[in-house]
Amino acid sequence: MSSLKQVICSFILLLPISLSSFANEPTTQSENSKLFADNKPIAIDADNQQIDIENNTITFIGNVVIVQEGLTIKADKVVITEMQDTEKQKITAYGNPVNYKQILPKNNKVVTGHSSQVIYEVKQNNVVLQGNAELFQQDNHIVSEMIIYDVKKQQIFAQPGKNRRVKSTIIPNQVKEMSK
Repeated sequence: MSSLKQVICSFILLLPISLSSFANEPTTQSENSKLFADNKPIAIDADNQQIDIENNTITFIGNVVIVQEGLTIKADKVVITEMQDTEKQKITAYGNPVNYKQILPKNNKVVTGHSSQVIYEVKQNNVVLQGNAELFQQDNHIVSEMIIYDVKKQQIFAQPGKNRRVKSTIIPNQVKEMSK
């Protein structure tokens, strides 16, 4: 059996144990039972899951909740691709809507948002909200068809859909406070 299949088979056996224990104490689990992405465990809770060893993907369906150190995504369906390659690992969430919440480690500010689809590029720490996307930080608000949020750089790019525009509400005093 190839080493990839051995790793994935081990992962399948450990996944139910590790996921149930993540909900209780995510920081005290052994190294072998964690699912790592950029050295941070990802805890996932869902009604169902399907693992596709050959295509290196895991699909979670039904009331999916993903938590990774300050990041929470709630969706109807989530597909995680490139499980063995953290350089390419991506989490794609689908819902009506998908809800996103990020607590920024630098200043403990909360960013929330929702859209039809959320793509989280783990290594790059980018969040893409697509389809009726809205992003909030305090009273600041952006509405667009697509919003790309670079968490590390604290940059937001909003792109409207065809024949649409980006709408924003900006509170200048809060923007100054965010950068502190």
